[in-house]
Amino acid sequence: MNSADRPGSALRPMAWVCVVLVLLITLLSAYMRLDKAGIGCQPWPQCYGPVTVEAAAATSVDAAPAPAIVAARLAHRVVAVAVLLLVLAMAATGFGTRPRWRRETAEVLALLATTLFLAVLGVWTAKSRLPAVALGNLLGGFLMLALCLRLATRRPPPAPTRWRAWIWLAVALALLQVALGGMASTTHSILSCGSLADCWSAAQASSWSALDPWLVPTPPGDGVGAPVQLAHRLGALAVLLCTLPLALSMRRHDRAGALPLLACLLAQAVLGPLTVALGFPMALVLMHNLLAALTLGLLARWL
Repeated sequence: MNSADRPGSALRPMAWVCVVLVLLITLLSAYMRLDKAGIGCQPWPQCYGPVTVEAAAATSVDAAPAPAIVAARLAHRVVAVAVLLLVLAMAATGFGTRPRWRRETAEVLALLATTLFLAVLGVWTAKSRLPAVALGNLLGGFLMLALCLRLATRRPPPAPTRWRAWIWLAVALALLQVALGGMASTTHSILSCGSLADCWSAAQASSWSALDPWLVPTPPGDGVGAPVQLAHRLGALAVLLCTLPLALSMRRHDRAGALPLLACLLAQAVLGPLTVALGFPMALVLMHNLLAALTLGLLARWL
């Protein structure tokens, strides 16, 4: 068989480049989203989330963004265009080969559709305060990374039947936890409560409408975001309890995927409490976001 005809011979190197670019986009998007939410502002925590709807409207008209945000937006647009061109080239490669590429071509088309969706959504992202818009960007970027990883890495053997439902549950929990993490930042809920017990108590006295992504968030205070914090912390525990045993069980089946997944899970278990203890420094929050993306991408390889 000619090397050009082997499934993945041309697609896999391009997919690895796509992985790197999408990771960069993920970091840039997270930086802009978290900066908009008030993460990393000084002096912390007085500056966090004080923006009302009226102040946000005035800021968007009168105040110029910080130079770092301007640079991040420019870099994001440049990398996004590069990803779009690369995905188009990947799609052309898939269509230009024999039918044995059918599965890869379907995944490239899904990648292209997600890229175009995010390009359209980006029109509303900068000025919108709806959590739903931020969640669309967040989940879309994570889906792109998962698809790129599936295309770039060698497919492991099909998972044993007894583990398939477990894998789907882990992916579903990871997706839910990613969404809750996005809600935690966009609804200014980080300071809503302290310990898990405090979050539980505050959540009982708060409206669970804080979890509605179609409501514009209010400034933090009086535990209004406690339900979001409670759900996010319980979600982290659920992901760890479900995914850690799965990764340990999959070591013999797919060592190349299980070991990095274990590393991501253990790093998250340490990084989450450390981020809270240190007052949510931007660098640690970005790392938390990146590890979540990698965790979901590694799980998606087993689907």
